[in-house]
Amino acid sequence: MRYFAYGSNMDPAQMEGRCPGAVPLGPARLPGYRIFFRWDSPGWGGGVADVQETTGHEVWGVLWDLLPGHEDSLDDYEAVAEGVYGKREVTVEASDGPRGAYLYIMAPDRAEKPPSQRYLRVLIRGARAHGLPEAYVQELRALLPDRAGSPS
Repeated sequence: MRYFAYGSNMDPAQMEGRCPGAVPLGPARLPGYRIFFRWDSPGWGGGVADVQETTGHEVWGVLWDLLPGHEDSLDDYEAVAEGVYGKREVTVEASDGPRGAYLYIMAPDRAEKPPSQRYLRVLIRGARAHGLPEAYVQELRALLPDRAGSPS
């Protein structure tokens, strides 16, 4: 099963803890969506990533090949049973062409909330680890309130 991560699950260390043995298939692009941040995550101390269909935008992330049991682990982490996130099937553009995958998308009743620096640093670390385009990494870095302490 393929999973498109665009938030903190891009981070290899986080995914290894959550889904041991999941294989990163590389960067992928989700055209026609934009990333933004909603909810007020107690664990992250601010908003967390979500995507919304938006013409003329794109979201970069990591395509993962999951093993049995990984989807249940991610469902628990993303609080699917509590209604925080749901799942959606999408087509992403990977290096070898279009690929079907699922992603997590937040329930629409959650308000926008700025992300914490800690959360953004995890996104940037994951984006860099998987070779996402530097322009996209810079878009994420620009969201840091204090860019002087951001990762290079």
